[in-house]
Amino acid sequence: MKKVCILIMLLLPLWLGAQEKAVYRITYDCDVLRDNKTRKTYRWYLDIGERTAVFYNSANRQYLQESEALYHSEDVMAGIAGLQQLWAKYPNRNSLQVLIGKPKAGKYTYMNRIGADDLKYEEPLPPLDWTLTDSIKTICGYTCHQAKAGLYDRTWTVWYCPELPLSYGPYVLGGLPGLILEAVDADGIFHFTAVGIGQAPENTKVELGPSIHDPVKCTRKKYLALRKARDGQSYSDLAKDALAGSGAKIVKITDASGNEITDQKQPKKNYLDLE
Repeated sequence: MKKVCILIMLLLPLWLGAQEKAVYRITYDCDVLRDNKTRKTYRWYLDIGERTAVFYNSANRQYLQESEALYHSEDVMAGIAGLQQLWAKYPNRNSLQVLIGKPKAGKYTYMNRIGADDLKYEEPLPPLDWTLTDSIKTICGYTCHQAKAGLYDRTWTVWYCPELPLSYGPYVLGGLPGLILEAVDADGIFHFTAVGIGQAPENTKVELGPSIHDPVKCTRKKYLALRKARDGQSYSDLAKDALAGSGAKIVKITDASGNEITDQKQPKKNYLDLE
């Protein structure tokens, strides 16, 4: 019996680590050139626990939580109307989620949506060869130091805070002796700025959030190939993918002004990673 108790005590940290509680929540606003024409601001959360952290778009998680019942509604028209209202309520959604330190230390789990599919892969955390500079600026009342490094074919300039000894930042930027409070890529497409630093809400778990469908596991190479193939699809192709197997037919797709866009291609998006 004593041996069993000892074994349970040894395994308890591993079991708790499966869904550890978040201790801190960092809120970032990201000003992004979404489709090379318009800029939008997306809000991101970085929830940090003792061993892991998760980075996600707060609007998308709220949208998925509120839309779950609508996707299973027997009243199809009411469900569609409800989804349209949620689309308007949460316009700046992004399905990207990154769980850092899982499935084990030194790795991360990436989940994102391509077309109608949620995809997930696991990768070692990329090594970042940071160059530290003498530049200093104040962000959220904290003195921050500048550093530069390349990540997945983008060059990033960041400001980190040694007063906050947390080796994280937006996306998978990290590995510095302090929390990254601001990050901008060399092309000026993405600009993250911390707008809130505090304790995480009670009982917040460091975990990937919900998805519309069970995510399909793949490799990073496969994910990038699928993303490239889907980028620039027509709205008709996108709708066909979403309705595959339902028997429904696409007759006409219009924009918010009522103009038909059925055969128009979607504008190409910018991504945090290029590789």
